[in-house]
Amino acid sequence: MTDLNKDYEIVAKYIKDISFEIPNPDCFIDAAQNLGTYATKLDLSSKPFKNNLIELNCKFILEAPESTKKKIHTEVCLAIVFKIINTKLTTDEVKKLILVKLPTENFSFMKEIVTTIFQKSGFKEFSFTKEVNFEELYNQQFPN
Repeated sequence: MTDLNKDYEIVAKYIKDISFEIPNPDCFIDAAQNLGTYATKLDLSSKPFKNNLIELNCKFILEAPESTKKKIHTEVCLAIVFKIINTKLTTDEVKKLILVKLPTENFSFMKEIVTTIFQKSGFKEFSFTKEVNFEELYNQQFPN
């Protein structure tokens, strides 16, 4: 049964793509010891489909500092497929739903998945603890 007070309904959440580029064991060992120096980036993109369905892709990217000689590169893309229920939402309201509300409400789920993937990939000490304020990022990108 659909909640009438909701603007959307999540249809599916899944791991869309994983990439671990670890050139050799030296790079893995160096990365495992220095993972705290890597920058974590988050890239959000969306793609509309039929029947008011939208796929939100949340890509977590781990980048080594420029000075690091033995680098690894990793990306984990999680997808959230949802359906717009409230067809009266304005374009700006849909944009804010995609870039603020959905990522905020699902961030704990995403952090847990990313942490588990890294730990199961050999980075036993990895824990994604960074918090992201999606509202603040949205306001920076789209000032009133």
